[in-house]
Amino acid sequence: MEITFEKLWHRQSDQELWTGIRNSDETAFTLVFDLYHETLYNYGAKFCTNTAIVEDAVQDVFIDIWRLRHGLAAQITSIKFYLYRALRRRIHSGMDKFPLREEISLLHDYNLPFSYDNSETILIEAESSHIRSQHLKALLSKLPGRQIEALTLRYFEDFSTAEIAQIMGVSEKSVRNFIYKALTMLRTHRKF
Repeated sequence: MEITFEKLWHRQSDQELWTGIRNSDETAFTLVFDLYHETLYNYGAKFCTNTAIVEDAVQDVFIDIWRLRHGLAAQITSIKFYLYRALRRRIHSGMDKFPLREEISLLHDYNLPFSYDNSETILIEAESSHIRSQHLKALLSKLPGRQIEALTLRYFEDFSTAEIAQIMGVSEKSVRNFIYKALTMLRTHRKF
């Protein structure tokens, strides 16, 4: 039987992985890196358009975790929460040092398999999906960065309002306001 990272991860809780990292377990560290590095990059790219800053910040978070592993807090509730908070601080620090902005390319979308029988139906569905996606991107581009960040953390990363408030460094009421205003604007302008 082949042991994969997925099998290892499902057998270990966040606390077990964290303890492994604190005890210099390279497998635990590699597993956490493989599980979260892409997600962290995607999150960082939502509120920082400078890809170099985002890439450096993600790498620096993991480098710091390994370098400072023996001094890390012994108890954590969520590795994901810890990483998001650390990345957000690191990106803001990088943006202060390098305020130059550049456009980022669209992050790859995960293609869902189609189960249609004819190619015409597939093409129509792909075109409709593309139009909806472009419209949604246009709507999202009109939102302030804090609203996009709050929506991303809530609906794509499944963080609670309290966790989002801690990650963003604002009150829970502010988080609820960000989400409410963003959803109101999206509902008002939807056409699909």
